[in-house]
Amino acid sequence: MNRLTFFISVFLVALAINAQHEESVTPTHRLMLGVGSADVMDTYLSPYSYKGTRLSLSVESHYPHTMHRLAVHGAAMENMAGNVNEYDVAISYALAHHFDLSSIGRFNLKAGPMGQVYAGCIYNERNGNNPAQAKLSAMCCASAVASYTFDIKGRHIGVEYSISIPVLGFAYSPQFGQSYYEEFVLGQSDHNCVIAHTFNTPALRHRLLLDFPLKRTSVYVGYEGVADQSKYNNLRYHSYSHSFTFGFRL
Repeated sequence: MNRLTFFISVFLVALAINAQHEESVTPTHRLMLGVGSADVMDTYLSPYSYKGTRLSLSVESHYPHTMHRLAVHGAAMENMAGNVNEYDVAISYALAHHFDLSSIGRFNLKAGPMGQVYAGCIYNERNGNNPAQAKLSAMCCASAVASYTFDIKGRHIGVEYSISIPVLGFAYSPQFGQSYYEEFVLGQSDHNCVIAHTFNTPALRHRLLLDFPLKRTSVYVGYEGVADQSKYNNLRYHSYSHSFTFGFRL
């Protein structure tokens, strides 16, 4: 665990140093909003899936080879019977450095490492002793962006597809049946910081955007899909969402 913590710390510092090399370049800032569906299950709280509406907001800065993204989301859901509500809120920060892999005409492909930290909470109004579950993680991810530009009536229209997959990191998780009172008040910790990797954290985030100019700015519309899954300490979790995404250049 100490070696992994050191590796991830060095990885994040290296990404930050690479990002500083592009500070002299004017970035493209985006404000993005998403509205869609949510499907969340966390067996620490309930063995059933809760479904509802998910809203997201992100601010992104895009340099030629670096991307920063600060995002928040919230979801209000209910069980199949419609008599219990559950809420999911989170904030995340991602920093990616991409290398040029291919550039043919108006097509461009970039890929590289990405660091991401995530902090969130799921609250279930039915549970009395353990009504909430904290979600904390720091991950090294693989990331790629493909883009293509074409013209319609003299206007440049862009298409962008981005994808990221977590590879290695660490996450917080209680044991099955372990209460937060036992862990933080009584000090009965039990392997609550776990190593997360592709096999116990199979996850995917991808987005398809259409970018077109409008007066002095650019407008973005598209689709974003998120599939987060994990299995730690005999607890299973998934969060699936499909969102209509729109935004504009700041």
